[in-house]
Amino acid sequence: MPGTIDYSRITIVPDFDTAEWWMGTKQHKYLVRQCKSCGHKWFPPFPACNKCTSMDLTWFETAGKGVIHSYIVVTQPILSAFIETVPYVVALIELDDCHETDGALVRVAGVLLDDEEAVAMGLPVEVVFQQTNEPNIVIPRWKICGTAENTWKFVE
Repeated sequence: MPGTIDYSRITIVPDFDTAEWWMGTKQHKYLVRQCKSCGHKWFPPFPACNKCTSMDLTWFETAGKGVIHSYIVVTQPILSAFIETVPYVVALIELDDCHETDGALVRVAGVLLDDEEAVAMGLPVEVVFQQTNEPNIVIPRWKICGTAENTWKFVE
């Protein structure tokens, strides 16, 4: 298992576009931004839909489950909070219940709790929430929650 992230070394300040998302994580909800005009869904949140430019936005609550589409192993920390954490895996996750209007799955990035040796593309994952030293900041992390056939992993 990767080392612990030292959240005391990170200052997270929710802004206008992320405040509701942070409130959701505090309630153990995984949200993605959704356009009310065209239905497009995305993460991370920003002020307007990149499909139709509408600013009429809402949130879509996912079940927080998906499949690893791709991943990378981080071996060099760029923030001091991650010094004791490396190596750790950042995955691109296709959310099971979050679809675009054309049926394509929405993808989000997330830091896994699992070691590199356990990770493979195609494995199912689910979100877990970690409390930080700041009571209003809860961080979503992802963990492998099963097995799958036809997985693929990077090998050196």
